[in-house]
Amino acid sequence: MHVRRMSIVLINAVLLACSEKPTVPATPSMGSSPAQTVGVNDRLLWDQSAADAAELKTFQYAIYVDGTRSVLPDVSCATVSAAGTFACSARLPSMSPGRHLLELTAFVTVEGSVLESAKSQGLQVSFVGPVTSAPSQGAASPVAPAAAAVSRAGGDTQPSFVAEGLEQVSDLAFTPDGRLFIADRTGRVRVMRDGALLPQPALELRLEPDGIGDAAGATDGAGAVLALAVDPQFDRTHFVYVLSTARSRRRTLAFVLARYRDAADTLADRVVLLDDVPAASPDPAGALRFGPDAKLYVAFDAGGDARLPGDLASPNGKVLRLNADGTTPEDQAGASPLYSSPYHSPRGLGWETESGIMWVVDAAAGGVAHVHAVGMGSINGRKRGVTKATVALPPPDEPSALAVFHDSVLIASVHGEPLVRGRIDPNDRTRLMETEALRQNENDAVQALTVAPDGAVYFATARAIGRLSLP
Repeated sequence: MHVRRMSIVLINAVLLACSEKPTVPATPSMGSSPAQTVGVNDRLLWDQSAADAAELKTFQYAIYVDGTRSVLPDVSCATVSAAGTFACSARLPSMSPGRHLLELTAFVTVEGSVLESAKSQGLQVSFVGPVTSAPSQGAASPVAPAAAAVSRAGGDTQPSFVAEGLEQVSDLAFTPDGRLFIADRTGRVRVMRDGALLPQPALELRLEPDGIGDAAGATDGAGAVLALAVDPQFDRTHFVYVLSTARSRRRTLAFVLARYRDAADTLADRVVLLDDVPAASPDPAGALRFGPDAKLYVAFDAGGDARLPGDLASPNGKVLRLNADGTTPEDQAGASPLYSSPYHSPRGLGWETESGIMWVVDAAAGGVAHVHAVGMGSINGRKRGVTKATVALPPPDEPSALAVFHDSVLIASVHGEPLVRGRIDPNDRTRLMETEALRQNENDAVQALTVAPDGAVYFATARAIGRLSLP
């Protein structure tokens, strides 16, 4: 996704001296420009003609949004001209989401009178508004029509690739001893140790008599490993949790949540914690992570049924909060593992440490993708997630993963920008600002994200693992 910064050229808007009084500035002219999509972080750019920098300082600017005038705020202009013009920029004025016509004028104030140029040629824009906050705890959160505009990072962020020759990578998880577990949709979990990809998989799903397992690589989505989570007490337990798909007892596609024990780079001693949860076919989606409270959070898609996210008796379209053994925590509201809802196709989740906010990225119905900021609320002293804010990602975008890195939320996509970084507003921890695209290879979709124990960000394309060192 590319959001272009507007370039409005004002030509001949020069205040000419007449006797000792300035005259009305000449009508600004603007080159032909197509309609553009802009957001809260974009600035308006233009070139302003002036005799010199001293005259330029006497100018003010008015912006007309659909004919309504306001003084343009936060104007900044260069002090050196180029071919008689000075490069200027300003913060966009407040606008409601949607299409607008922008027109610009230059003016001076003389003895209380405003001498203003004629309006420039109009520019059509589509404004994609900021993140908004929920009005009250427990209420349905309002949804901003789109995310803050995505700008380009200064220079390409160059990754180093640490593993190649993989297949359909779906998730990544580090153990405390530095090994990287790699899940893929062919039904395998691979291990990278000391920078080398081990030849034998730690886990390979197979068709089993009870129907819980399935043949790797099945075309209907069965037998895929979707997500991994490592026990916070791994040094003691050696537990690794796996979210996969299989055919249910009714022979339809279903999710399976299982716990395995790692032994010599092999996952064994399977214990099924949850199964027979309907999954969307042929492209199931789910997420799995341990939270800062050492509870296991698992997200399931809507199972191909738009009614299930609203059904409190169904785990579909929801994030569940579980104990490490798969039981419901005693402090969970309603004695139910239901923590947050509704979702359509959740692709990733993670926590910002300072605030405890859980961020969830969801590919919603109709091709719209959302990022949700979920806080931990209380109902009669019991815990339940409360959506604090929601933002829609600008199309085209299909999110694939999410990770929280220090003060930023990283969102991976299989369409649009491969990797986007949204910085968390320090004054409102539920709001993303200064969103930028991190460019590694725009033609290679990012499928998975995780943060290593050393603070580096690891990402996966379908066939390779890369490492990024971000400031």
